[in-house]
Amino acid sequence: MNKNLLLEKICSIQTEYKILLEKIVDIISADDISNPILDEISIFWTTNQEIVDLYLRNLSSSQDVYAFTAATFLDLDLFEHYPFMLLGDVHILDDQVSIYANVVANCGDPDFLHRVKKQIINSVTNNIQILSKYGNHILILPLRSLNKDHQKLIQKNSTNVFLDLFKNKPKSIQEYFTTYETIDDICSGLRNELEKSLILSDSDDPSKAFRERLELALNDDLLSIDGIGLDGSKFFAAIYGFIYQALDVILSCSTYNIIPYLRYGVAYHYVLFLSQNFSEIKEIMQIIFKCRLARSFYKQFDNDRIQDVDFEQFCMVVKESNFYSDLLSAFPDQSLEKQSAKEVHQIVRGKLDEFYCVLDKR
Repeated sequence: MNKNLLLEKICSIQTEYKILLEKIVDIISADDISNPILDEISIFWTTNQEIVDLYLRNLSSSQDVYAFTAATFLDLDLFEHYPFMLLGDVHILDDQVSIYANVVANCGDPDFLHRVKKQIINSVTNNIQILSKYGNHILILPLRSLNKDHQKLIQKNSTNVFLDLFKNKPKSIQEYFTTYETIDDICSGLRNELEKSLILSDSDDPSKAFRERLELALNDDLLSIDGIGLDGSKFFAAIYGFIYQALDVILSCSTYNIIPYLRYGVAYHYVLFLSQNFSEIKEIMQIIFKCRLARSFYKQFDNDRIQDVDFEQFCMVVKESNFYSDLLSAFPDQSLEKQSAKEVHQIVRGKLDEFYCVLDKR
């Protein structure tokens, strides 16, 4: 299919999706999001799956595509869409509504479902805003829920990575649950070199003793859901979830040669941590390097500098200044080994300062 026709079809799908979301936004609440409503969203993307897959596979190899993923939503109030537009040629928001719809369909815990449904409402509202105001620049597509065949592969590899965290690797998850029930079991069984490599929660402080960190993490209310009682079960629920998400991001993005733009620090940590398993695959390591670039931009971007700058004007300055190609020219060796995080931060800081000066002159 002609690439222009594909893009036209994708734009048409974006319009249809906006209409669907506007239809349901006024009839949903955290107390009442019916399965038929969520099914409508799942059916919509299932119906359009082949076109979306074809579009992503036919993106030009000369274009860099960035996907805002592994986050609840793109926060427009905090101007997160501005730094996102600094990088690459095509910008995709990984549709979290689609992911949450699948979560709701497979979970029966009322308290957890209530929290998820709140996130669905936020995501639906956010999606409508993006499609209404910024649809010319940002596409909303179900990147991580597009290929359901991947899920079994991700599940299998996530299980293997989790079990490999222990000195005496359990043969199965069932054996893990019977062997590691308490904090003492986990602390004594975990491979020593991994204690600082594992991030346990959003607020985790790796400089503290692992046992102290683990006790804090296991007392998190988010782990107080039905079916999770023993500390070993809670540890599995937390860490396995992070591993699964990171592998999902790596596999989904590498399938289409898309670069993950990660706001969520824990997700970024585990993507970087697990990327070591793909060190021999050049294409994936280039994606991970640009992921590091994106993370540096997110962390260092000064939102105060652009609060009064019109978004369209901002995008025009980015394009006319050839910002992204100039940035990449500063990294002739796009390698995690050859450029440390500190070096990347320094170069990004310099490029941002140059960009602010150009922006101020407009």
